[in-house]
Amino acid sequence: MRKKPASLDGKWIITAVAIVVVIAAVSTGAYFYQHPQSKTVAQVNGAAITQAELDQQTSFPLSQIPGIFDSSGGAASQKEVDARNLQAAIDQQLLLQEAKKRKISVSAKTVTTAYSALTKSYADPVELKDKLKTASMTEAQLKSSVADNLTISALTKSLVSDASATEAKLRSYYNSHKDRYIGAGSFEDLKDEIKADYLNDARSAAVTKLVAQLEKTATIKK
Repeated sequence: MRKKPASLDGKWIITAVAIVVVIAAVSTGAYFYQHPQSKTVAQVNGAAITQAELDQQTSFPLSQIPGIFDSSGGAASQKEVDARNLQAAIDQQLLLQEAKKRKISVSAKTVTTAYSALTKSYADPVELKDKLKTASMTEAQLKSSVADNLTISALTKSLVSDASATEAKLRSYYNSHKDRYIGAGSFEDLKDEIKADYLNDARSAAVTKLVAQLEKTATIKK
């Protein structure tokens, strides 16, 4: 089988499909907690985004994978990282508001199950608590992030359904991305993997398009 691209393990919950962890060259000791935590850094259709929320968004993945923000991760200034994180938070808020408008939500049971799986991925519960403490994040806030992630995931799946991955589309996708599957097997051997890749790419593009549309009509203050 082909080599899978590197990814964060199950302990890290990505807060939105369209949001990725920013890999940048930043001094990890000074980057977090240097801003007034309660400061409102943006408003999205009246909903405030605080500096504390931005710091949590970045510091929790850092506690998961120490070093992801050092020089080996790429070259970017602190100002660039701040800008990326702020845009990511704005995009997330736009998607959550759109999910609410479309009456898309997840059950409390689904959130609890996902959160339980996250906490059980730690052999020692103290480890998670220590990481949350480092990130100035409570368990309730992490559970809320899990709920947001699941809500945006549900919105994303509504944009591109599993049923859209027809045989014809998968074969076309395979033929257009053969370099990904060289030496891994035939179309039939890799059908499930190809379907997952197709849906991932299609949904990522759909979310990017949706965010761009929402930004045109949203009232965003920075």
